[in-house]
Amino acid sequence: MNAGAALGAALGALANRGRDKLTFILPARWKAFGDWLEQLIAESTGKEGKGILPVLDEQLSDTIARGQDRVFVVFKHHDEPDSSKAKALIESGHPVIEMEIQEDGDLGVQMFIWEMATAVAAYFMSVNPFDQPDVEATKKHTRAVIADFGGRGKLADEQPALSVRSIEFFGNIHGATLAEAFKSFLQQAKAGDYICLQNYLSPSPDIDKAVGLLREAILEKMALPATHGYGPRYLHSTGQLHKGDSGNGVFIQLTQDFTLDVDIPDALGQEKSSFTFGALKAAQAKGDRQALIEKKRRIIRIHFRKNPADGLKSITEMF
Repeated sequence: MNAGAALGAALGALANRGRDKLTFILPARWKAFGDWLEQLIAESTGKEGKGILPVLDEQLSDTIARGQDRVFVVFKHHDEPDSSKAKALIESGHPVIEMEIQEDGDLGVQMFIWEMATAVAAYFMSVNPFDQPDVEATKKHTRAVIADFGGRGKLADEQPALSVRSIEFFGNIHGATLAEAFKSFLQQAKAGDYICLQNYLSPSPDIDKAVGLLREAILEKMALPATHGYGPRYLHSTGQLHKGDSGNGVFIQLTQDFTLDVDIPDALGQEKSSFTFGALKAAQAKGDRQALIEKKRRIIRIHFRKNPADGLKSITEMF
């Protein structure tokens, strides 16, 4: 309990001083634990204009050292040598917290420590860690989109601001090419901001690789953290923080045409269907986009008519 309280006090005090980007460096076997930490911390602290942003799966590089809003948490086995990159972060003046792991059975211990730490950090930040006031906003807009679908039999059409080959941009953008549109949108970001990729594409190794390359390019070019989450999963993890923090997120929503779709039965045991999983996913993306716009967040949508992995690679190369 004392370890969790001390950790939480440090995280809360650092966040109050602007160190609100919490970057986790985890061993490969503990990677899934990062997803649990992400939900715990983002949903508990991201409200009332405040929040701690968890950053996962980020490549350590010299670029990170340029940001002054970072805290690093390094999980390491007790018999491993200290990481040279972790040492470099410390020498650059960044707060680095080391969590020593004796064995995989320490998972339960770590869960207790981080639950305690999150509650204590929220106390120092003067927020209630036990509610999620902004999650309902997305649900409200999604229900409206689904109701509209029921009335017209399809989702309402949206006109792209820019269409090049099989890639469409939606939102407030400037530029006549994909590269110009993408760069001009990201130019809104400033020190202390973060870029968030909201991924409503079909998960696959190719998509994961393409998204990873885009995140690395954003970090290298802009020295800002680029987070990533698959929708609709992220709605109940970082989704609360996106709408509840101080508004320093710059959001890029990724959607696609689904060549393979599955009907959702209208009732248990019936074959009749008036809605598909693809339509539901699109409705959830649109509902969250509208909730973010309502909160005056900066957001665009990039839609891929075909082969989204190749489309993402093209955008990364142009960027």
